[in-house]
Amino acid sequence: MNRHREDNPRYLLTTDELGALVGKDGDEIGRSFDREQLLPLGGRKWGLSPAVVRQYLSRLGFNYAGKVVAHINMRGGIGKTTSTITAATRACQYGFKTCILDLDPQGSSSLALDRMPGEEDPIFYDIWQDPAGMTLGSIKKIQDHLYILPSSLENALLDASLINPGSQKKAVRGVCQELMAHGFEAVLIDCPPSLGIAVISAICAADIVVIPVHSDAFSFKGLELTVQEIASICETFGLPGPLIRVLFTKYDRREKLAAEALNRLVDDYGDCVLPKVIRTSTDFSRALSRRETIFASWKKSAARDDYDSYVRHIFGLEGLGEER
Repeated sequence: MNRHREDNPRYLLTTDELGALVGKDGDEIGRSFDREQLLPLGGRKWGLSPAVVRQYLSRLGFNYAGKVVAHINMRGGIGKTTSTITAATRACQYGFKTCILDLDPQGSSSLALDRMPGEEDPIFYDIWQDPAGMTLGSIKKIQDHLYILPSSLENALLDASLINPGSQKKAVRGVCQELMAHGFEAVLIDCPPSLGIAVISAICAADIVVIPVHSDAFSFKGLELTVQEIASICETFGLPGPLIRVLFTKYDRREKLAAEALNRLVDDYGDCVLPKVIRTSTDFSRALSRRETIFASWKKSAARDDYDSYVRHIFGLEGLGEER
């Protein structure tokens, strides 16, 4: 059952969080808004809708430039879906008009956010040949500024339908361009755990490819193959390469293997490795059991801090508290 109501959005930024972003006290931030713009959250906390946050940051000169971010690794269970939906909900809170593009036939992002498609609902497999005519009518609203194009098992047929190299180049790109043309600035793609045709098409569309890794050898091999495949695809299609970023997930500082793996990552991939790891936490599974992400709660946690840092880095939100 979908417990979400459009008039009661889950994903709001608190005045304290906005204050931390721009280097001001939360109470001072609260006084910047009209009473009707402040939404009570309980515990003397006040929330701000994505539209209100967007207006505030735009007045500070922040540019909501569009970005397509694809999460890719052929290794499963490494955090692609969690990273996609968690980053999407945080980007929404910061005022980005956000759409999740679920390409995984397992529909993990769609299930996690309680937006599985019905039998007659179009998915990417149905719309890629007619993005202008079908994209906007196919996405599902989660709340203001947050949407998803859900997935189902039929997306497994994409490899057969995208045989033509021209189609591979344009399929995901066409849908993303259609979303951007209608005001979306953040498109986050949850890719299947493979290097199949759907992933090739996602690479052709991406501005940034984020490769989640864990400390095991399989995810490192997946990282190596993914980086090689990106270079090969961009050369084949004559495309500029996307920005590649490596995200260490499920990091446990108590494990010697994790620290060794992180050092190896930095040695091998240098500045491609994101500056902050995602620490292991039970908060993720608890949130997913409620069909939401950790950003539906305003309780402080390491998990929220880690993904907040990730989103700020990817979407250029760092340094807003400095003199502009």
